[in-house]
Amino acid sequence: DYVATVLGGIAGESDIGVVQSLLRQAQSAVTLFADPAWAPIGRASLAAAAHDALRAAEPGSDLQLAWTRAFATLARSPEQLAVLRGLLDGSTRVDGLSVDTDLRWHLLGRLVALGEAAEDDIDAELARDSTSAGQRQAATTRALRPTAKAKEQAWQRAVEDSTVPNAVQSAVIRGIWHAEQLDLLAPYVDRYFEVVGRVWQDRPGELAQNVAVGLYPSLLVDRSVVERTDAYLASHEVPAPLARLLLEGRDGVARSLRARERDTSQH
Repeated sequence: DYVATVLGGIAGESDIGVVQSLLRQAQSAVTLFADPAWAPIGRASLAAAAHDALRAAEPGSDLQLAWTRAFATLARSPEQLAVLRGLLDGSTRVDGLSVDTDLRWHLLGRLVALGEAAEDDIDAELARDSTSAGQRQAATTRALRPTAKAKEQAWQRAVEDSTVPNAVQSAVIRGIWHAEQLDLLAPYVDRYFEVVGRVWQDRPGELAQNVAVGLYPSLLVDRSVVERTDAYLASHEVPAPLARLLLEGRDGVARSLRARERDTSQH
């Protein structure tokens, strides 16, 4: 109902901040709150609406860019992924749309996450954008690769490598957990609880918090995550600041479970 309400009214909204907020909330609702059996339908509806809206938006406007980024986040069908590839290689053009460096990384990240682009593509994009920002974007994109090896490499870099700068660590962490790679990431629930206390004790504050918050398995909406958090808090002497972060993550998963149970009961 919420997604339908957003899609029914957002076309008449001209405030860029409101549009961006609604798009984020609709995507989050599908990812975290919707009946998992229906979620692919919700994503497909949002993706189709975003594709139509980016082409209908005023050329060169902020709204056009916002819709393009939303479409790139949601694209999944072969036809939609072909649009992303076309925007990247220049074979697809949208009047007024500037495919700048930041948008290129966003497009590539989606293709990489779905296994539609590879290491060579990341290397080529980094050669185009060898700035510090490009290095961070590449770090995120490498972590998005949907393979066990890539996730292990990203985990080691984010958690175990003390030489990685804070900004790069944050970039790596952004790419590890992905809502459409949960089967690949299930083993990292136990690994998170095995390392979070040590990381909190051994790493400087912001680096430790990056791990505690960014790698908490909040996208894995499952009762086992709540139970694992409760067991960890009950069996360890957890510093109050870390306990607060763990409880916040736990509450998010519990909220998502309640929402999914409610939504599933309506179908």
